[in-house]
This record gives sequence, structure tokens and C-alpha cells, in this order.
Amino acid sequence: MRPTPSETIAGIRAILKDVVEPEVGSEYARSRLREIRAVLAQIDWNDAWAHVRRRDREIRGLLTEVREWIEADPERADRFADLAARIGAARDGSAQDDSAETFAELNACHDADAALLVEAGEALARWGRDHPDAGPEESGRELRMHILQRLGS
Repeated sequence: MRPTPSETIAGIRAILKDVVEPEVGSEYARSRLREIRAVLAQIDWNDAWAHVRRRDREIRGLLTEVREWIEADPERADRFADLAARIGAARDGSAQDDSAETFAELNACHDADAALLVEAGEALARWGRDHPDAGPEESGRELRMHILQRLGS
């Protein structure tokens, strides 16, 4: 495909710099325009789809681990039945990112999975507070740390 998405963005950045910026009267507006150009330069537009798909697959892997952690203990399975069911529905109805036809659809799948992962992290935190003497596996601490690392990157 020519031009590539990155080539298109490079062209837009050049127009903003060479045509629009000289016509902008306010130093503040010029500064903001430079920030916009810098942000546009930071993204590999050719690989944006693959990047989001990769991140979502990592999130879905963690959601699978959370569901397995929940189902491994009868008390957790009872307490977090709704969360486990929603993770299961998201996973089962989720050839999601594999069936997404547009970047917007893929991004929406990623956002929904990320929101569910945040909720799962909060559930693990509550469980850990309620079971302060439990070991790392039982308390879900290690799994929660993986979730926090994933969400922080």
C-alpha cells in the first residue's frame, strides 16, 4: 500500500511544520502544534494494528490466568463467580481481536479486555486484603503483580 500509514503521517507532519506553523500567530498555539507533530512522530503507524493485537493477547492471557485462579478454589469460585463468567464470555466470544476488521474494532476489544483486567486486579486486591495470611499463590499477589505490570506498560 502506498503511501504507507507512516508515510502519510510524515507528510501531514511536514505540512503542519512548513505550511500551518508559519501562519499561526500565537507562540502558545505554535508550541501546541509542535507537540502534536512530536506525538505523531512517536507512533509506528505501520505497526499500530499489530501492537494493539499483541497487547490484547497478553491481556487475554492474564484474564485466562485470573479465571483459572478463581476456579481453583471453591471459595474464590463462589465469591468471584460473576467476574469469572464475564471473563469466560469475553474469552469465548473473543476470537475478538482475530475477527476485528478495523483498527477501531480491535481497539474496542482491547479496551474492553483492559477494563476487565483492571476489575480483576481490584478483585485480587480485595481477596488479598481479606486473606492477609495466605501465601502468594493463594492470595493472588503474584498474579496481581503481573496485572499491574501489564497495565503499567
